[in-house]
Amino acid sequence: MSKKLLLCGVLAWASQAATVTLTTNPTLLNFTYQIGATKLPNVQTISVKASSGTPAFTAATPGPDEWLTVDPGSGSLPATLNVRINPTSLPASTYNSTVTITVTGLAPVIIPVTLVVSPPLPDLGLSAATLTLNMTPSSNSVQTIILSTNGAPISFTATSGAKWMTVSPTVGVVLPAEQTTLTLTINTATLVPQTAPYTGKVTLALSGASTKAQNITVNVTVSSSPPTIGTVWPNQLPLNGAAQIITITGTNFYTATVAMVQGVATPLTTTVFKDSSTLLQAVVPATLLTQAGTLNILVSNPAPGGNSPGTVPVTVGNTSSILGVVNAASFESGPVSPGDVVTIFGNNLGPANPASMTITNGFVNTTLSGVSVTIDGKNAPMLYVSLNQLSVQVPYEVSIGANKAVSVTNGVNNALFAVTTAATAPGIFTANGSGAGQAAALACSATTNACALNSATNLVKIGDIITLYLTGEGIYNTPPLSGGASDTGYIVPAAVTPLPQVSPAPTVTIGGQAADVTNADYYAGPIPGSMLGLLQINAVVPTGASTGVAVPVVVTIGGNSSQAGVTLAVHP
Repeated sequence: MSKKLLLCGVLAWASQAATVTLTTNPTLLNFTYQIGATKLPNVQTISVKASSGTPAFTAATPGPDEWLTVDPGSGSLPATLNVRINPTSLPASTYNSTVTITVTGLAPVIIPVTLVVSPPLPDLGLSAATLTLNMTPSSNSVQTIILSTNGAPISFTATSGAKWMTVSPTVGVVLPAEQTTLTLTINTATLVPQTAPYTGKVTLALSGASTKAQNITVNVTVSSSPPTIGTVWPNQLPLNGAAQIITITGTNFYTATVAMVQGVATPLTTTVFKDSSTLLQAVVPATLLTQAGTLNILVSNPAPGGNSPGTVPVTVGNTSSILGVVNAASFESGPVSPGDVVTIFGNNLGPANPASMTITNGFVNTTLSGVSVTIDGKNAPMLYVSLNQLSVQVPYEVSIGANKAVSVTNGVNNALFAVTTAATAPGIFTANGSGAGQAAALACSATTNACALNSATNLVKIGDIITLYLTGEGIYNTPPLSGGASDTGYIVPAAVTPLPQVSPAPTVTIGGQAADVTNADYYAGPIPGSMLGLLQINAVVPTGASTGVAVPVVVTIGGNSSQAGVTLAVHP
């Protein structure tokens, strides 16, 4: 064969190869998963074919993204690829990866893969689900129930089912890091003393929670009061340890008072101090420390007092780890800011029986149920603790930069992690707790000042006021509002006036239009009665904003913007 003919053959082959193209369907994949779901996301397929021939291919995913797999990993085209997701143990966040399809001689085809892992629907925490009261005739008793959420905001409507009991407030929103108090007032003026208790219920109709409703049962015996239990120390006991002495505080302790473990018939060996009705000690035997778990401690008096209306959890177990630290509003795992409310996901971080924040002298305590957290070496106010999830405030004293140490101590183990801190890291609380979708917002009429939850059935009007709730605004009050050395964990008194505002004012855009930050109705500052670090913004919905049930809203503070995908429902 002549060189000329051979060259022509090579050119013809090159021309033919150059015309081969790869076609994929679809060109991108999206998966969603909610933490706690029993079923993994369904397999999705990619159809791949060449414009001519049956070339060999390989398919691969990035090595670090072990939650993503593709099969078969090689073969001949055309082919159908199976893409599977296993999000087990991934913290709530958005994950981006790829499937890369390679054919020799052709440019690789990259298929983007997005996985959105959302937190479980939050549980409404109650400081007590049952109240047992022993009252005298024609008396009043005011009881408080602390409502908390372990994730997203939860809205509630409270209704009393008994004429002798009133409840306040009857409507509200429970925010993370906020202590929402439900007040129950019991009046026995119409109740005749009797052996059997009077039973009433407060029904909480819930929106945005894992359950549609929860009840608080109130049993009132017109008689003497039962004992109460306040704290137990220590609240962490060693697995397979020797017998442990615990100290219990409460009220109405007497010589015959005994401490008990819920579900165990035999009382604990109990020592009641003769000079105190609020303090006793008890011995937890080694036989109750052989399995990891929770011992619910109660105290009991002889009839008619009976058992304490509540229990205090004591954890038995070891080994803790941190899987991720995210903004409690956006659930993004990027930088956190001073004062930011963050959620820590992990294993064996706190007690099996959740607990919500406590306050001393106007500050949120930095130890809760025996659990404490430091960030960059500074003590963090403890807002919520449970076995695998903590909510804390980033101390205002942290330095700005990368690799700031996060340390969780629970009396048994230490767990370590690292975060990046920034001056601001704003996140908007959303109604479903995923960090995306409808904001947890109130729509308030500019004429009547009446407010209701913003939603697809209650749209805010142009010119009306929308109230947003955020965290991650950073330091904006110098000197500290508390009057002390720091605002870390400070609960803003309701009587403070004037309230400090973020300066310069945050930028708020609704439907692509900027709200007027000079408007008299504009506000960007603390929420009286809540911890400084929760930010409330009242903004007027601007003229020209787009309308609909999913209008984007973005807040920018100090050059950093809130998460994408948060929306409002705006009336056309």
